[in-house]
Amino acid sequence: MLTSEQIATCETQFAAVNEKKNRQAELGVWQNRLLIPAILMTLWCLFAVSSLLPHFLKYGAGQLELAIAVLCAASFAGGGYLVGGGKALKIACLLLILASLAATYHIGGYLLDVLHGDAKLGKGFLFSSIRLVLCGTILVSAVKILRLKPAAA
Repeated sequence: MLTSEQIATCETQFAAVNEKKNRQAELGVWQNRLLIPAILMTLWCLFAVSSLLPHFLKYGAGQLELAIAVLCAASFAGGGYLVGGGKALKIACLLLILASLAATYHIGGYLLDVLHGDAKLGKGFLFSSIRLVLCGTILVSAVKILRLKPAAA
């Protein structure tokens, strides 16, 4: 027959295991929501680097855009890799938040130019809108992962 102390210990252990299982399930959901947009934004940033690099090398123009693209590509790739592996989640999420904010600022500048009539409306507006949605998804997912309670020891 079990004593009340043994029952209380078992209930505490069961609650800890249940909490850990629930945290892992929630982490898995937010990891899945984050990874595809992070991969797509990494590829887009690498495309931007390859597009901007010849202009920078030939004319010395576009240093800020090139720096933002390189920073975002490295941050999206590194953050996505770390979150996908479940390692160093705080650092990974901070990298992804930084990259999302930098990319959103850059995309927002273009969208404002379109709205003010300084740039023409076309495929670029559609692609920028898609990238803005991807950055928002990454931002929300990274914040949700950061807000998860740590697993009980």
